[in-house]
Amino acid sequence: MEYNNQIMPFHESDVDWMELASIGISKDLLEMNGELETLMSGERTNPITLELTLLGVDVTMDATLQIIRKDNPIIEIIGIKPLSLN
Repeated sequence: MEYNNQIMPFHESDVDWMELASIGISKDLLEMNGELETLMSGERTNPITLELTLLGVDVTMDATLQIIRKDNPIIEIIGIKPLSLN
């Protein structure tokens, strides 16, 4: 896949979008936030607000995403710690 004449290390077909959608991460969300290209390049996205369902629990959090390659490419969710109000 090429974006702006740059070869991407991951292809959109490498990602199991149905599995991600089941927890609340969609390809459309990433496109809408302008982060799909960043994700496919293997880089960490800018912070985005995610509304996830994890083990039946609804969670809203700010996080960055990054694809890492294990046996198969997986998306790593890196939560952002809120700033202290001290």
